[in-house]
Amino acid sequence: MICPHCGAEAAGNFCSNCGARLEAAARPVAQGCTPQATEASPAPVYPPPSAPLAASSAATQAPPDMPPSPQAPPAAPPSAALCPVCRAGTLASSEHKGLLHTSHEVTCSRCGAVLIDHGGQPQRFELTETRDRAAANWQRYKHATLTVAEWQRIAAGGLSDTEQAETDLAEAMSELRADRIRLEAATGSPILLHAGEQAVFVLPNLSLHEPRSVTRGAYGGPSIHVAKGLTLRVGGFQAQSHEELKAIDSGVLVLTTKRLCFAGRLRSIEVPLAKLISVDPYADAVAIRRSGKEKTEFFFGLDHHLYRFTIEGRSYTEPMSGLILKYAIEGLLARP
Repeated sequence: MICPHCGAEAAGNFCSNCGARLEAAARPVAQGCTPQATEASPAPVYPPPSAPLAASSAATQAPPDMPPSPQAPPAAPPSAALCPVCRAGTLASSEHKGLLHTSHEVTCSRCGAVLIDHGGQPQRFELTETRDRAAANWQRYKHATLTVAEWQRIAAGGLSDTEQAETDLAEAMSELRADRIRLEAATGSPILLHAGEQAVFVLPNLSLHEPRSVTRGAYGGPSIHVAKGLTLRVGGFQAQSHEELKAIDSGVLVLTTKRLCFAGRLRSIEVPLAKLISVDPYADAVAIRRSGKEKTEFFFGLDHHLYRFTIEGRSYTEPMSGLILKYAIEGLLARP
């Protein structure tokens, strides 16, 4: 019999070499013992040496809910993004539960910028604080409430929606003035077009005004009561004259590639673009001076119409104005 503890040849109940009880030989061999096999008794089958190492390796692996090892870089928080103030630090999010709603707050790890969702709308944040008060973006956007997409765009060097719209409108006006923007053909023109002529703006329900001289006056000097119901005024009549805009007619103003025309109920106007002396723009009107006409003509009601344009895939709708009409005329005059 082979002693399971020391591997020596033994007989009886106890090993003569180590003194271990021999009836334990029927039990499984413990890990760490390496019994020597003999011809009389074949060696038992042991687990392969790699099994305990694999188990030990598996046991040392961190469970899924444990943080990664110090050598591995920590995972970025789900809300990590560039700070819109310093554009270098990252934003970490936190929640603050209140009685009515849970507010979300993100803080920059570098400049201490704080953006808070005060109204319980997780897509709109107000920039409320930063340690870098001299930062250009703090001066520009402090206490502004913008969407998450806008803050991300600003952090990447872009603009807010309002700033982008203003920039695009300025670019559209420059393109219109230089005749680099395509003007679509307008429909519903009440005037007959010449060969090769195209209507670009048809603006109905506009009113034509012209300046008219108005005289108002009064007697100067004292008044003398002569009898009942009779008063004499001593002194001369003093008159003052000034001009006021008077409504003349209403109708449709049409800008074509060659003319500016007005079709009213009482008056019709046809002005070749080359004969326009000046065009003065207003928010809701345009004033024109033309050759052969002494008085300035005003057309009111432009802001009741819309001007649509697209810049780099971004579409906008703006109220029609005298400036848009003026730049369109200048663009048409710039054509060869």
